[in-house]
Amino acid sequence: MLKWTIQELLRHQQAPLTFAETLDLEAELKARDPEIMSVAPLTATGEVRADEGDLLVTVTLAGQMVIPSTRSLAPVTWPLNFSFSEVYAGTNSDPEKYDDGQLVLELPEEELDLQSAISDHVLLSIPMQVLTPEEAANDEMPSGEDWQVVSEEEAAAAAKATPNPAFNKLKQLFDDDK
Repeated sequence: MLKWTIQELLRHQQAPLTFAETLDLEAELKARDPEIMSVAPLTATGEVRADEGDLLVTVTLAGQMVIPSTRSLAPVTWPLNFSFSEVYAGTNSDPEKYDDGQLVLELPEEELDLQSAISDHVLLSIPMQVLTPEEAANDEMPSGEDWQVVSEEEAAAAAKATPNPAFNKLKQLFDDDK
């Protein structure tokens, strides 16, 4: 498990604490996002380095999950292969020493649980649009009886092509000859 006491981690001033774990987060991730169909065990590797009372964490994740296509709800196997880093700052830490884009969190009092951070980052890595390979290749939108899905571009073009009926009535008030 990826839990350590803060005192244990602060002893790693000279050399970082390295880890390599296989995590089964399927139940936790499915509880937090019911659209997730399945999650294969994830491999988490990384290190925790103590620096002047702060903890610098770097994690690399690898694995895959099955999520629904945003177009057809068909299952899509989505690869997970990314890294993230976080800084857990102590009470006497100077937050100005870190970059503006760096995630700086408050150092927990008793223990650091990286499993919850990993779950958060997995959920954040799910893209807004997920397509099956077939959907991505042919750009065909689903349709049914009396309905069809159109792209944003098609909807904008249709809105421009269809004149507003109120303006058509106004045009009839003016003769083209005058």
